Amino acid sequence: MDHGTGERSDAAGDAGPPPGGRPAVPGGEIGRRWRAARIDDGVVHLDAAAAGRPTVATVAAQADHLRREARAGAYVAELEAADVIAGARSRLAALIGPELTGDDVVFQYSATAGFAALLAAWPLPVGARVGIVPGDYGANLLLLASRSELDLVEFPVDRLGRIDIVRLDREGMLPLGSHRGTPAPARGVGLEDLALAAFPHVPSQRGVVQPAAEVAARCAAAGVDLVLDVAQALGQVDVGGIAASAWVGTARKWLCGPRGAGFVAVRPDVIDRLGVGAPSLHSAHPVTLHPPAGGTAGRGGAAVRPLAGPARLSVGEASVASRVGLATALSELAAEDAGAVRARITALARLARRAVGGVAGWRLGEEPDSPCGIVTLCPPGDVDPLAVSRALYQEAGILTSPIPAGRAPELTGPVLRVSPHVYATPGEFDLLAEALDRWGRPGARPT
Repeated sequence: MDHGTGERSDAAGDAGPPPGGRPAVPGGEIGRRWRAARIDDGVVHLDAAAAGRPTVATVAAQADHLRREARAGAYVAELEAADVIAGARSRLAALIGPELTGDDVVFQYSATAGFAALLAAWPLPVGARVGIVPGDYGANLLLLASRSELDLVEFPVDRLGRIDIVRLDREGMLPLGSHRGTPAPARGVGLEDLALAAFPHVPSQRGVVQPAAEVAARCAAAGVDLVLDVAQALGQVDVGGIAASAWVGTARKWLCGPRGAGFVAVRPDVIDRLGVGAPSLHSAHPVTLHPPAGGTAGRGGAAVRPLAGPARLSVGEASVASRVGLATALSELAAEDAGAVRARITALARLARRAVGGVAGWRLGEEPDSPCGIVTLCPPGDVDPLAVSRALYQEAGILTSPIPAGRAPELTGPVLRVSPHVYATPGEFDLLAEALDRWGRPGARPT
């Protein structure tokens, strides 16, 4: 397996004028700074949507915390890290929007765990209608589908899965399956008929950005709560100014933090309407037992009472080292110009689409100029994206992600996902195109 060298990537990277009329990519100094802060292992990392590369400092912060746990015990080490963790919550709140503070954010195990906690805590009666999109993350849809008392309906979407604002205003919500051509009534369920709306700002399987601000404004006007999944958005697109009621996300993607640190944020005017996410002594008051009225046997007064504020959605046992590592990653991100970071990610992704779209018959899954760091490629014929992704890594040292069809209902087959962060270089897309041309063709076999 030839993973090449770090010099190979930088030599074909940001220095000098772009060859062959290739568009210039902004933020070259940011890219060089971010590459220098990370371990140089010779791998071409084009997989930030799965796991962004943490810096040496982020890894060191986790290791230092684990050493404190070994010295003083996990609980004492957590107390010692309280200010650092509070700072991480405040930075997350600042990234999401000015209406939030660190007190409105709690950590979870992952974005999916956070969504599960929100769904469990939300007061949804039998028959409550929940608006979704066919491009939602499969695990979130499983959580919703497991609640058989809920009535799921779809937002109208365009051919790429983006919510169609014009159709939403004209047609309202649509029955499940409408994205595949299921006949819909002349006028669907109105937005005002929803009890809750939930969708990802950026889906996992396609490089598009939902018109979240426009949808959120309509939800607010209709008195409908919106839960916005920003797992694939925070750090690469602007999520501020969106009037959602709650947000879920994760550390390990575009924030370049560790695995095991997800988060939930809830507006302060919403949180008191919610129950307990997962009952524990970290989310609810202790149960008090007293005789039921009339002295009859039964549950009596054994009721679950949530703790104040978003603590009702929190968990106790967790990898505190992951949260400490995230705090370092967020501090590093805060030291940069957020707009410049986003601009470089978008420009790199557009350049990637230009370099690999059409190579060996692979087709782009979104428009070439999509303002998103995720690039998706649809395979030619019966080529398997899983086998190709494996070959790209094993034979060329290029890291990508195969996305199975089960990731979201909108997919009709698996795709290959490429997701460059700011530390990627333009020259790496030439390497990807060459490798895809070799290993992405029908019948190609790794050595």
